[in-house]
Amino acid sequence: MRFIKLAIISVIILFLLITALSLLLPSHVRVSRAINISATRENIAPYISDLNQWSAWNRFVIQADSLKNLEIVSDSFVKARGLEIHLMKTALDSISTRWRQPLGKVSESNFILIPGEHYTVVQWYFDFHLDWYPWQKFQSIIYDKQLGPYMEGSLQNLKQIMETPR
Repeated sequence: MRFIKLAIISVIILFLLITALSLLLPSHVRVSRAINISATRENIAPYISDLNQWSAWNRFVIQADSLKNLEIVSDSFVKARGLEIHLMKTALDSISTRWRQPLGKVSESNFILIPGEHYTVVQWYFDFHLDWYPWQKFQSIIYDKQLGPYMEGSLQNLKQIMETPR
């Protein structure tokens, strides 16, 4: 009986310690990537604001498309039993989307187009708002490693499309 009591108290103390450590992590995480593209934002914006164009450059959509059951309905991209992307707002200098993952987690994603002298900076970022749960906070540590390569590859694809002579 003593060992059971000790085990229960140890588990409670361990949970409280992990929860206290997780409170030191931020509840808002932003994963961001940017690239310079030698094109005007007027030429780049249609590729980002039209979800039908995403299959040409966006690696998230290319991967989902290769899994079939891809459906694009007006301002939404839906993968059967999986990823959903909704176009929320489009403007010349910014495009906002809302992403719903297969398990229901929702995140915001934005594209910012910043004009330069002979180029446009395309910044793409995801915002994640986390609850206080320790597993969510610790999971957020790997978001950059999970999303970063896809975002970089997608932006490189977009750059290649925009800078290839037509």
